[in-house]
Amino acid sequence: MVEIKGIRFEVEINRKKIKNLYMRLKGNKLIVSAPLRMADHEIYRFIESKRDWIYKAYDTQVYKQRTGNLYRGGEIFYIYDRPYKLVRQTGKKNVFIKDDVIYLTYKDEGEEGIKYLYKYLDKYLLSQAQDYLHKHLPFLRDYGYNEVPELKCRQMSSKWGVCYTRKNRICISSYLIHYPLYCLEYIMVHEMVHFVVPNHSKRFYEVVANNMPAYKEAVKRLKQ
Repeated sequence: MVEIKGIRFEVEINRKKIKNLYMRLKGNKLIVSAPLRMADHEIYRFIESKRDWIYKAYDTQVYKQRTGNLYRGGEIFYIYDRPYKLVRQTGKKNVFIKDDVIYLTYKDEGEEGIKYLYKYLDKYLLSQAQDYLHKHLPFLRDYGYNEVPELKCRQMSSKWGVCYTRKNRICISSYLIHYPLYCLEYIMVHEMVHFVVPNHSKRFYEVVANNMPAYKEAVKRLKQ
């Protein structure tokens, strides 16, 4: 058993006629393929050297499971945590939202229609994200960052948001459309802080908390 940042991983060692060590992650299990004569302490030293990789791989795996459950082809589609009935039909590409119904028209019944719906809804995300950007710009200027970051939106498989400091750009995940608005605000604050604090140090979270005191509620919600 190995523990990394409070997460426990079971270790399964398979000895084979190989020269090098190989490791893969399956759920909370580390599966290690090792040479026949290699001692256990060498294998565990290898595992220790890969702690950062293991945690990142686990985080990505959990994220994919979570976002994979956001929409599973049913009749309900959430926008800002509010349920809408999704009506799909074939025809000329179009999205029309009225009351509690989303009418999605696409040329066929494949999942490309859902991707088209996400792209359509990106404009809602970007509009709201722009509002949060301007709301929190003063703190960036207080820290001497006087640029206005560019905003992009796309379907991302491993993150809720990314800050490209050299490009002065923030990219947010399309999947945020399913969550309450305070989650979007947290992601915006989180990425904006990276323009002045590049890491996730104690100081980073102090700056986040100064601008969004209840940010932990959003963190908890995004992990559900």
